[in-house]
Amino acid sequence: MADLKVPARKMAASDWMAKRFEANQLFTPSTPISVADLFAGRSNQMFRMVDAIGERGRHVILFGERGVGKTSLSQIIPHMVPTGPSKVVSFRVQCFPTDTFSSIAKKVFKEIRFQVDLPDGSTMYDVAKLYPGEVEPDDFVREMSSYNANHIPIVVIDEFNELNDSLAPVLMANTIKALSDAAANVTLVIVGVANDVKQLIASHESIERCTEEILMPRMSNAELKEIIESRVNQLGMTISGNAKWTIINLARGLPQFAHSLGKFACFKAIENRRLSIKDEDAAAAIDSLLESSDQTFKDSYELAIRSNQPGNLYQKVLTACALARQDDSGYFAPSWLIEPLSAVVGRQISIANFQGHLKDFADDRRGNILERIGSERAYRFRFSHPAMQPYVIMQGIRENILDEEAKRALSSPEQEI
Repeated sequence: MADLKVPARKMAASDWMAKRFEANQLFTPSTPISVADLFAGRSNQMFRMVDAIGERGRHVILFGERGVGKTSLSQIIPHMVPTGPSKVVSFRVQCFPTDTFSSIAKKVFKEIRFQVDLPDGSTMYDVAKLYPGEVEPDDFVREMSSYNANHIPIVVIDEFNELNDSLAPVLMANTIKALSDAAANVTLVIVGVANDVKQLIASHESIERCTEEILMPRMSNAELKEIIESRVNQLGMTISGNAKWTIINLARGLPQFAHSLGKFACFKAIENRRLSIKDEDAAAAIDSLLESSDQTFKDSYELAIRSNQPGNLYQKVLTACALARQDDSGYFAPSWLIEPLSAVVGRQISIANFQGHLKDFADDRRGNILERIGSERAYRFRFSHPAMQPYVIMQGIRENILDEEAKRALSSPEQEI
């Protein structure tokens, strides 16, 4: 007798609500990822960090653009360290503009607790209570040297670029060198927004031999693809090739936007009672993201493109800046704008047609929407806030600055990476 197929149970309203809630938990644009098995990509940076942690006396400086996943990587790395009989002991502290070296050290010390037996019972104390005054590098080295071989201590100091105290980077460099010289069984992981290590740590030349300097680039298409596919699969949903590539291409290497667009595309499919994410869901996600964007982004965009001159190119040049190819740090050369801008305006463009626009975009009058480095004839530009780049592209789509061919290019069909 032939097997009888059991029809799939029809999903109730509560099931769809649960599915939406699950999508909200898997796609997390607002917070760093803290669970190791949800962190897609970044294997090269992850292996380098694990190797540094495994080498006594070596420390990590993790730097790069804002929004590329530095904090996420630093949060999950304790979960990736092979422990064996040893135990990972990890602390993460966040720096604020008012912090000094001493206040950062005390934040770390507050995480280190010990038990004191008193006549009326045991009491837990933290090491910070032993230092009512200022903490010096020698104090920090002494406390960090107290761990034995059965521990794998990892101390993450995040947002180090936020410090206003000019002495703190010098003292931190001295501390890293002293910890390395003492072969202390601890790894410091300094995390911050910077183009290079010099912007984070003073006198970094003296600590080059004992630090692993890791640039966190924007995510590759393969890594963004993994973010989308892994979460869609966990939801028990499917996504069309064009919808997937729309999200990947619009994200411009920034995981925040892959999460945001992926989430809104899921929401749209769920609203239509579908477990398949279609092309129109990804298109609708653009409007949802723009509507939910911070007012600061909207104001910055309007300030940058505003002009009373009819036929001005500010909006189109800014859109081309967002579409231009870029290096690992998000910078583009003026010549890299020629192709996308020519496509946007529908005629061949030369650098002379937009050189003044780039200068204006890096000026206060247009809100410094771009930042500029280098010297004359060798300038390079990038968006001052990386998240503005995908925002500008999506505004270009909404306002029909991009023609149909350009839109199709942003949703290129499924392909091998």
